[in-house]
Amino acid sequence: MHSCQSARPLVFVLLLVAALAVLPASVRGGAKPDAGEDVPGSGDHPALGRIPGSRIVVFERSDFDVLRFPLANEGRRITKVGEASGEAWRIDYRLPADSSAVKAVAVYERRLEGLGFTLLYRCDRQNYSFYRYLLRKTGEPAWGKNVSEVHCRVMRGELEGRPTVVAVYGYALGRREPRETHLRLNLVSKAALDETLEVVTAEKLAEEMGANGRVALYGILFDHDSDRLKAESRETIAEIARFLEASPDVRVYVVGHTDNTGAYEYNVKLSERRAAAVVRALVKDHGIAADRLKAVGVGPVAPVASNAEEEGRSKNRRVELVER
Repeated sequence: MHSCQSARPLVFVLLLVAALAVLPASVRGGAKPDAGEDVPGSGDHPALGRIPGSRIVVFERSDFDVLRFPLANEGRRITKVGEASGEAWRIDYRLPADSSAVKAVAVYERRLEGLGFTLLYRCDRQNYSFYRYLLRKTGEPAWGKNVSEVHCRVMRGELEGRPTVVAVYGYALGRREPRETHLRLNLVSKAALDETLEVVTAEKLAEEMGANGRVALYGILFDHDSDRLKAESRETIAEIARFLEASPDVRVYVVGHTDNTGAYEYNVKLSERRAAAVVRALVKDHGIAADRLKAVGVGPVAPVASNAEEEGRSKNRRVELVER
């Protein structure tokens, strides 16, 4: 009887190791736990997916950012770093209990190799001193207390035709078993700045509103997971104000749109807050009458392109003016 009871956890561990070792079953875009277990507004990268049973505890996504990553080390010291700029993702997964950080890294390494990526750098079984060097050299935000084991792969390739760098970090928290294990993905795909920072003139706004009764704006950008406007948005908002000043009878809906990454209810609320932020900027900074503007958030329900690829998702993340 005693031997049967002790065999049960062994069977569980073996099954978990088998799941991590088999790539098609381990990394799958549609495989995720209940949405409530992930941080709000988060989601898997559509090309990489997740290990079943893991959950997202940190999620950052930006239309444009600069990320740094290690390229060489001597013992615990990182001696060379690289950087890449573009659309950036940071996703930190807490892995299921008894998971191996190094096996989780191997799963994503095989996945990226299958997508044609090549290895730029690897390290295994580094300690807390290496982790502190990593933070200092790359500007990474802290992962947690008592980081006791770090494994890393930095790989380069293409996703959806765009040059992409992915840094995969597996790490453990704590020095005694059972330890909490995590898998962190840092990904940057080269972005086209002339698309992400597109500014529409007041004259063009008047032309499109007259012809279509609506216009999509891609020059209004926000901090990740926030309704705080980026400084780059000021020019587009100034052009909207100039259009409204020249057309005093025009009243508009300011409509926020998202792609379909993350939970539906969260995206609807986020899009409404972002639309309201544009309205506030027009009223406070440019003196546009508040009764001429109404903020509306529709989240992902009115896409203009497929969400299957990033090119389409970037078109769906927008603010629109719609004539009332």
